[in-house]
Amino acid sequence: MPRDHKTPLIKKIAKQACITYRVLKSSADLADSQSELIPLLTALRAADLKIAPRKSKPCSGPTGLQSPPVTYMHICETVVFSMGVFLLRPGASIPLHDHPDMNGNLRSC
Repeated sequence: MPRDHKTPLIKKIAKQACITYRVLKSSADLADSQSELIPLLTALRAADLKIAPRKSKPCSGPTGLQSPPVTYMHICETVVFSMGVFLLRPGASIPLHDHPDMNGNLRSC
């Protein structure tokens, strides 16, 4: 997908998510409504959000200070959708869980 460098990709995703989820009335509409959103999400890279892996620091003290296994980075929230990024350390995971009456898109970078 060619990049339009005038508008940041994350802003394009937010705009399309608003369009996609504003008109969603049932899960049957979901596949059709996401046809423009999914390619934008697929093109997203960590660099688009200016995210880079932390450099390893030596542990200090007897227990060693470590970053948490999962960190959440809030991007934006509207009445239609919420967008954020979960940053996971290598080997970390988020347990499978449910959010009733919500739809979501996941992208692993």
